[in-house]
Amino acid sequence: MAKQKAETLEPIGDEIEGIIKEAAQSVEDQFKIEDKGWINLSAGVGEVITASEKIANLKLSRLYAAKDPLAKQAIRLWTDYTFGTGMTWQTQEEGTKAVLESFWDARDNRKILGAAGQRKSSNKLLVDGMVYFAIFLGTDTTTIRRIDPLEITEIITDPDDKDNEKFYRRQWTDRQGKPNTAIYRSTTNLKDEATLDSLGVSVQKTEDAVIYRLEYNDGNPLLLPALDWIKQYRRFLASRIAVMLALARFSWDVKVDGGQAAVDVIKAKLHDKEVAAGSTSVTNKGATMVPIKTDSSASGAYQDGRMIRLQICAAVGIPEQYFGDISTGNLATAKTVELPLMKMFQSYQKVWSDAYQDIDELILEYNGVKPDAWYVDRDFPAIAPEDIAAAATALTQILQVMPDLAYSDDVKQIALMTLGIDDPDEVIKALNKVAESNPSIRLTRALKDFREAIKT
Repeated sequence: MAKQKAETLEPIGDEIEGIIKEAAQSVEDQFKIEDKGWINLSAGVGEVITASEKIANLKLSRLYAAKDPLAKQAIRLWTDYTFGTGMTWQTQEEGTKAVLESFWDARDNRKILGAAGQRKSSNKLLVDGMVYFAIFLGTDTTTIRRIDPLEITEIITDPDDKDNEKFYRRQWTDRQGKPNTAIYRSTTNLKDEATLDSLGVSVQKTEDAVIYRLEYNDGNPLLLPALDWIKQYRRFLASRIAVMLALARFSWDVKVDGGQAAVDVIKAKLHDKEVAAGSTSVTNKGATMVPIKTDSSASGAYQDGRMIRLQICAAVGIPEQYFGDISTGNLATAKTVELPLMKMFQSYQKVWSDAYQDIDELILEYNGVKPDAWYVDRDFPAIAPEDIAAAATALTQILQVMPDLAYSDDVKQIALMTLGIDDPDEVIKALNKVAESNPSIRLTRALKDFREAIKT
C-alpha cells in the first residue's frame, strides 16, 4: 500500500519540480541582460541596443504607458511636475515679441504649443524617447507639427561627423493606403547642403519643412529599464488574483453522516442558494458546518510584490509612495526624497527650455531679427508647491531693500505663478495697459528710468 502511494506521488513531484525549473529559467532568461536581445556583438561600435530592438522597445513602451497603471502614473508624474499649467515666456524686445507671438499664439499651433500641446509633447518624449517637430517656416506665419518617430526610417548625417544630422528620411502610408517617402532638412542644414545616405547616394530635401529632433534618455523610452519588471509585476498580480479566486471558491466545510444520498441532500439545500447576511445556520448531529480557514499569505505576497515594484520605481526615478501606497511615506520621507525629485524635474525642464529656445531662435533668424535681440525669459511652474504666505512675506522684504524690482515683469511673472495664476502673461499685459493709462504710474516709471540712466 505504501509502495503504491509512493508511486502515485512521484509523478506529481516531478511535475511540480518541472514547473519550478521552467519558471526559474523563464525569469533568468527575462533578466539576463548580457544575453542576446540586449547586447549584440555584431552591432556597430557603441550600439548596445540595435535599431530593430529600439523599435520593439518603443512599441512596448507605448503599450504599457497606455494600459499599465504604474507606467501611466510614471509618465503622468514626470509631465505634471515639469509642465503643470504650461511654460510661459516674456521678452522686452518688441520685434522679438511680435514674431514669437504670431508663432506661439497662432490657432494652428495651439495643439502643439498650448498647455495641452506641451503636455502631449512631453508625454511623447518620455514614452518614445524622442520627438520630431516639423517646422514650416514663413514670414507671415510659421506652423509646427509632430512626426511619428516610427515614420523616420533614416537619419542622414555628415559622413565624417555622425552627430551632424543633415537630413531625415520619412516613410509613411496615407489614409488612402498609398506609400510615401520624403526627405526633410535638419534645422542645422537650412542651406540644404547635399550629403550621402547609407547607400552612398547623394540626397537633398524633397519637402520645405525642416525637422527639429529632440531626444531624451539617449533616445530610449523612460520606461525602458522598467519594461521587464512591469511585465513580471503584472504576472505576479495576475497569479495573486488566481490564488485569491481559488481560495474563494469554497467558504464552508460540511461533514455529513451518511452516504452519497445524504451528501446530495445537503448540496441541494446549499448550492446556488442566496442566503441573507446574518442568517442562522441550524445543524444536527448528522451534519456539521464550519468555515474553511485559508491562509492567502497576503503579508508575504505584499513584500514580494513590493520588491518588484521598487525596481520600477528606481527605473523611473520616483519613490514608491507616489504609486498608490501612501503607507510607505510620511512628511519626513517626503522631504528627504523631495530634493532628488526636484533636481530630476528641473533638469528635464531645462531640456525643454533649450528645445524651445532652439526653435524660437530658428524662427527669429528666419524673420530677420538680430541675434542681440533674441533673449527670451522662459518660466515653468514651480515643481514643489510654494507657501503663498511665506513667498509673499519674502517678496515684500526683498522689495523693501530693492524697490525697483517691483517694476520688473520677471518678478511680476514669478509672483503671479506662485499665486497659481494660469496665464501670467495676460495679467502682466493688462497691468501694463493700466500703467500706461495712469499718469501717476507713468511718472513713477519715468523716474525709475531716469535714475537708471544716471547710474549708467
